[in-house]
Amino acid sequence: MPGLISLLMLPCNGLFFMTSGVLLFGSGLSFGNFMKKRLSRIVYPTVIWSVVYVLVDAYMLDSSTNETVQQLCWIPFHYIKANFALWFMYTLLGCYFIIPIVEPWLMKATKKELETVLVLWVISIGLPMVTYYLDMPKFDHQSAWYYFGGFMGYLLMGWYVNKYDVSWKKIIFSFVLAIIFYVIVKIQRPSDWNYFCYLHPSTVCYTFGLFGLIMKLASHKYSDKTVKILSSLSACSFGVYLIHVLFLTKWLKTTDILSTLSVGGAIGARWILTTIVCFSVVLLIRKLPFSKYVIG
Repeated sequence: MPGLISLLMLPCNGLFFMTSGVLLFGSGLSFGNFMKKRLSRIVYPTVIWSVVYVLVDAYMLDSSTNETVQQLCWIPFHYIKANFALWFMYTLLGCYFIIPIVEPWLMKATKKELETVLVLWVISIGLPMVTYYLDMPKFDHQSAWYYFGGFMGYLLMGWYVNKYDVSWKKIIFSFVLAIIFYVIVKIQRPSDWNYFCYLHPSTVCYTFGLFGLIMKLASHKYSDKTVKILSSLSACSFGVYLIHVLFLTKWLKTTDILSTLSVGGAIGARWILTTIVCFSVVLLIRKLPFSKYVIG
């Protein structure tokens, strides 16, 4: 059950990056103005909550002062053990530096050119799987294909799906490919290839299809009440992600309140409690001045 849930949740980070591509590309801002306007939305919350995680860990684990200071010093450069759940914020920050550079080309690129780049991206992230079956060198930083990989492809893919109407045929085909890639790796079980990976071809195909499906559903007309609820959830979602681990792993898992439940029941109860508590906390924080520096 936990493995299946984790598998179904794999597109979450990819969806976040694809949504970022939709929102960030097309601003027309210069490099400096883009950084000034956008950077603070992720830097301040990441630093603030990273410090909180480090201090909470230091208290709960009785860490030494030296170890705590070392983790605090690493925060501006790399995610650490205490704030492991915020790894994607550092990845997104790296993409932020590239967006103003790529944007001028993207605004002029044809559909075929963008599709070519996306195909090359999928090939580049799939090459490590090929090395398992063939006697080939590993694709490291000295490989030309290495520089087509990474999460930047998700942002480009988000822009593509948003700009060009993705057909139901492509959506279904991407889900089929996701299953095929997953089954291949599941059967072979290569020791150095993890299908619980956000850059696995299976995850990319799954995310593409799911994002396309969401865009299809989003094109329908909804009642004002539904739109208001969805907007409220959307406005709080980033803050919820920033703090959910604090509640889920730093407190909930250290208590015995769910110990009598089955595995499936405990997972469901943790999800419900974490969602309710974290959304409530974020709603309260949003009422404070300068809340954008805390929860984005």
